Amino acid sequence: MHKVFILFFTFVLINADEIVDTNLVKVDFEERIKTENIQKVTLKKLLKQKNQLFLSNYLLKKYYKNHNYKPFFISQFSIKPMAYTLINEIKNDQVLKPQLELYFDIKNIDKQLNETESNPSSENLIKLDNKLISIYHKYMLLLSRGAIDWERFQEELEKIKQEEEIIYYWEKYFARKNIRRLLYEAVKFDDINIAISKVNYTFPQAKVLANRIIQLEELLENGGYTKVPNLKRTLKKGNYYPEITLLKKRLQEDNYININFDCKNDENLEVIKIDKNTSTTILNPNPENDCEELFDEALYLNIKKFQKHNGLVADGIVGKNTISVLNKPIQKQINTMRINLERMRWMPRDLGKKYIIVNIADFTMKMYSNNEKILEMEVVVGDKKHPTPIFSHKMSEIILNPYWRIPQSIVQKEIIPNLVQNPNYLQEEDINIHENWDHDSTIYDMNGIDWSIFLDNDIMADDEYAPMRFIQIPGDKNPLGRIKFLFPNKYSVYLHDTPYKYLFSETNRAFSHGCIRLSKPKELLKVIAQEETKIDLDKSEEILKEKNRVDIELDTKIPVHVVYLTSWVDENGIIQFRDDIYNLDKIQEKILYNQESY
Repeated sequence: MHKVFILFFTFVLINADEIVDTNLVKVDFEERIKTENIQKVTLKKLLKQKNQLFLSNYLLKKYYKNHNYKPFFISQFSIKPMAYTLINEIKNDQVLKPQLELYFDIKNIDKQLNETESNPSSENLIKLDNKLISIYHKYMLLLSRGAIDWERFQEELEKIKQEEEIIYYWEKYFARKNIRRLLYEAVKFDDINIAISKVNYTFPQAKVLANRIIQLEELLENGGYTKVPNLKRTLKKGNYYPEITLLKKRLQEDNYININFDCKNDENLEVIKIDKNTSTTILNPNPENDCEELFDEALYLNIKKFQKHNGLVADGIVGKNTISVLNKPIQKQINTMRINLERMRWMPRDLGKKYIIVNIADFTMKMYSNNEKILEMEVVVGDKKHPTPIFSHKMSEIILNPYWRIPQSIVQKEIIPNLVQNPNYLQEEDINIHENWDHDSTIYDMNGIDWSIFLDNDIMADDEYAPMRFIQIPGDKNPLGRIKFLFPNKYSVYLHDTPYKYLFSETNRAFSHGCIRLSKPKELLKVIAQEETKIDLDKSEEILKEKNRVDIELDTKIPVHVVYLTSWVDENGIIQFRDDIYNLDKIQEKILYNQESY
């Protein structure tokens, strides 16, 4: 009996703390229920009042109703960390940063957060929760749809069409997600980034581009780039120039490595120097004393890198174009980077497992598999009068030995004027005239016709074309070359071969009427054939020697994204810049930030 009592007493002593804790938990539970009820009553009361939020009462009620009228960003007596994460994400959004106050009134948000921390009453907490839901909703819309006023942008493009007869097409894609459900999921895991990541850009290395903006802003605050003097001559490897010291310093500021001020290993270079006062070339008697002014091998290699990364001729020679880019203001670079981050929010979020990116501004086509680059080649794109449309679609068919159905606008502006000058033009170019667009349809004999009547303004209106259909047969004269990669679209734009191979040696390759000419179409065919059993490469080679058209329908459709990026981060983490060949950066900058240069 005594043993039983002792054991029981010992058990009570050992578990006394747990008994006390259970009572405390009971009290805490009752207090939490009481607080939640007070907050629910406060919330329903506030929802009946007219609010000053971005979000309407109707939408706000929908958020709460499907969440059992529980708050999202607050707990019983405090603000959740998720709330601060949301605000920090918005503050650090590099696209919205210049207009942050306009979009979100951030100063008042910070003020409300501080006031609620100081006085976490139920009413203050619920008001803050209302505000944060409204902010979340607006931010998610900006992420999923982009911040630009799209109607205004289209109006600007229409002006260009009317004034310059240049037609631009740019398709914008939304991230079609239920942003309310995404918030429920984020609250469940207490992580707002779960929601944000589902609608934000997915373009490779986009976040690296955004982080580089932060670095450039810090550099700007510290005085910006070192300015390299404008030159009346070109700087070449092996010579001494007074500007070299500043040139090396400028490249170091842009993270170009291997810039070397030690020229002791360059004794075999020409020992000459540019006189600072007269700009004449003189012998340098003591090269080691002026090694900082030597255009050495390390500088030469880094200049070539810089030129390549900025779309310049990568010859390692420093002339006025290179100096101009080196001296481009940091703020201008930042503007360009922000615009391109915004453009990445206009793209489909799912780029595909295997996909193709054609960057018009870079004149390149790159193919990726699981976000690893597996193919790259130069391309020719539409010229300034015939810009290539910007859109996404899926490649579904490959055509060997394609016919070219010549667009009516080209017939009217180019083919018919050539026929007026040379009646044998059609025969020389292997062009037939058909009754319709079917290359097997009836071919007309148009010998002896007076083609000048189709150029007579009294007979043909400005928007009228000749009624015949002009089709060029497959062959070496066909501008589509021997292979066409078809992704059906309303613009009749596709990837294709070309007989004009010499154009790929140009730095600026905007020469087409809108289609995309490939420098290595057989390489693309080869990569696609790795997963397409229908493509027999040996048989294809034989077909391409003839003129018979062969269509190959793909079992697996390949997403093709035609983009216009003048700044991005490449596969090696290098920031790239390109010329704004279509003059679209300025238009979008003005619309996004309400000024030419902010």
